[in-house]
Amino acid sequence: MRKPLIRKLIAGVATGLAAIPLVPLVASAAPAGSVPAGSVPAGSVPAGSVPAGSVPAGSVPAGSVQWAPCAEDASALCGTLEVPVDWADPDGPTIALALAKRPATDPGARRGSLVVNPGGPGGSGVDAALYSGYSDDLRRHFDILGFDPRGVARSAPVMCSLDRILALPTGPVKTPTAFTEMVTASRELAADCRSHSGPVFDHVDTLQVIRDIDAIRSAVGDEKLTFFGMSYGTLMAQQYAEMYPDRMRAIVADSTMDHSQDARGFAVTQAATGQDSFNEFVAGCARLTECALHGRNIRQFWHRLLDRAARGELPDPDDPSYKITQPDLVDFVLRNLNYQPYWLAIASELERIDAGRPSTASAAVRQSAEEEPTIVPFAYQAVLCQDWNLKARDFAEWSSIAAAAQRVAPDLPDPPRAAVGAICLGWPTPANNPQRPVTPTNDTKLLFANALHDPATGYNWALGAADQFGDHAELLTYEGWGHIVYGRVACADNAIDSYLIDLVVPAKGTRCAAAPPPGTTPGAARSRAASPEAGPPAEPLVPLRGDRELPTWLF
Repeated sequence: MRKPLIRKLIAGVATGLAAIPLVPLVASAAPAGSVPAGSVPAGSVPAGSVPAGSVPAGSVPAGSVQWAPCAEDASALCGTLEVPVDWADPDGPTIALALAKRPATDPGARRGSLVVNPGGPGGSGVDAALYSGYSDDLRRHFDILGFDPRGVARSAPVMCSLDRILALPTGPVKTPTAFTEMVTASRELAADCRSHSGPVFDHVDTLQVIRDIDAIRSAVGDEKLTFFGMSYGTLMAQQYAEMYPDRMRAIVADSTMDHSQDARGFAVTQAATGQDSFNEFVAGCARLTECALHGRNIRQFWHRLLDRAARGELPDPDDPSYKITQPDLVDFVLRNLNYQPYWLAIASELERIDAGRPSTASAAVRQSAEEEPTIVPFAYQAVLCQDWNLKARDFAEWSSIAAAAQRVAPDLPDPPRAAVGAICLGWPTPANNPQRPVTPTNDTKLLFANALHDPATGYNWALGAADQFGDHAELLTYEGWGHIVYGRVACADNAIDSYLIDLVVPAKGTRCAAAPPPGTTPGAARSRAASPEAGPPAEPLVPLRGDRELPTWLF
């Protein structure tokens, strides 16, 4: 069970980003033979790239990236840029940020660099530049430039003992004892990671990262920034626009964080968006005759499954000695709703479990024995807990927050995203970049994009962020399901591309109709046409009983 976890960690804890439906969908993993994110030791330079020079004291580096063919893919260029460990101390120690770019395919039409970040926290922007797909129009007009944020993958990664990560409790924090155990385990993990990571550990918040982004902009010679942030990268997008309003050319925030939410608001809004996605699953199966639960009282069926699981009376048909739990069921549904509305596949699996039919899938291939690392990259806790104050004073406050979250998610016992803050309960210092409303002054409008039914960064967050920006931004709404808008339908892709390339801001209230859910005919959902409006291809389901998951949810 440790080996799958190790592989996820070696990939920079970015496997949750694997299903981001860029065009085409290849964001999940590097081609065979490439270097996985997080495999480069802290402070080292990716193979095939040339180290940058030191940053002059107190200045922003300019033209200091030495580009060379990437070891992973010689058709792209890699390099590093030195930045201060702490921007409050520009004369102090530095770290090397890893960069990768795919040069514009039409130099005569080039508009500059499009800096990209795929989210996380802990996602590799280098991998996003090397392996993710962007439209031909974007590639024609821009160098696609990705960077590994400080503390992530190849950029002085936060390193932690695997045993400390695995020691984090994974169950709901529902008793004073469980609360104390989580406080202790998360505090010990933070101390362990600091000891293995050096001074960068305390400076991986997004306010530091946007200073890095501005240094990258200057170093590559762009007068103003063109940026495409997805998921957690939307926090970078918003805070850059706030800090450097006169330096933004165009900024897209796709699937949006709302950094104004306090710990209670964070938990409640996350629970609510999970419930919304579950409601859409119920409504979809009631509407679609292809659904295995069509014609049944689906909510009643679901609660009967939950009750059986709570009593320990729901055996795994493939291994009757194992009793499926309520967290197994809730995680299975939510993880498989995260990027696509896999309603049909979810329903078929739940019906099979209820009926006790063994799976027809072949057994997983066993992994060969290999030496396990003991220290692995794990930026999630450090970034999250420096950007958000999600701690509770005591179990009474935690329990009150959890109860409020549960009230808005009646079909999801202990909604997991509502408990994201548990990993910060023992965080030893105040958050560097705590929540607060944005106070924008940018004249160039930022573009938000969000699905109406996104279980990760809910539409409630998009509305909150857009309201804070007011006339300084527009919100593009995808009337469908899943996390990340770009790559789903031509309507949204064209609007985003036109904004980034030609600075054409979509009209206020622009909405794009949904692609059909996977497994249905094009006419089965909102009468969407086939390609290019059919959405990204389907991916395999996350199994109901998979390998043990880390106690994290990636955005």
